[in-house]
Amino acid sequence: MFVGRHALEASLFQRNGRRKQTQTGDWVLILVNAAPLVLLVGFCLFVMSRMRKGFTRFENSGSPLLRTGIGYDLHRLEYGRKLVVGGIELPFDKGPVGHSDGDVLAHAICDALLGAAGLGDIGTHFPDTDAKWAGANSLRFLEYTRKLLDEKHLTIQYVDAVVITEKPKLGPHFPKMREVLAGALGIPIDHIHLKAKTNEGVDAVGHGEAIAAHVVATLSER
Repeated sequence: MFVGRHALEASLFQRNGRRKQTQTGDWVLILVNAAPLVLLVGFCLFVMSRMRKGFTRFENSGSPLLRTGIGYDLHRLEYGRKLVVGGIELPFDKGPVGHSDGDVLAHAICDALLGAAGLGDIGTHFPDTDAKWAGANSLRFLEYTRKLLDEKHLTIQYVDAVVITEKPKLGPHFPKMREVLAGALGIPIDHIHLKAKTNEGVDAVGHGEAIAAHVVATLSER
């Protein structure tokens, strides 16, 4: 009877020991599986904290707010008209059809600047229904646009433009164009970049029936 009681106690002890080992193993397994999730959550909280601090530093840094606008213009070309691009007249047998002098580059720059400033577009300020702008030098459009930007305390940071035409070759004329455009806008010459492309014989531009321009302009508040 005495031996039997000890055997029973030993059996219960072994059983309880196995149960404790099983419970301990379960907790270890839970911790192992949960560790990656805990680390991930901690990392995310750390990154969010750093981002908030970065945004706070940026907001308090006094950095100017930048604005970007895009401009586009296209004019049909006809024989016997002057070809004016970027404020200068080029030797060519065709020129743009337009209410003003049809300077496609100046018009696209105006649209990009007005768009960046939230001031509408070139048609709003220089409508083709206004006789005052008939045959006008498009540099006047740029000068007027610059005054509008000044009134809103906006500064022209950079103008990047591409003119698309089959002929004539525009590259040799870019230095003079940049000089004239920079003067009208009141900015350094190196704040204007010009490029020329053809349309590889495709569509009206490729057939020599039109000329087009795309412009991206960047402004900053002051």
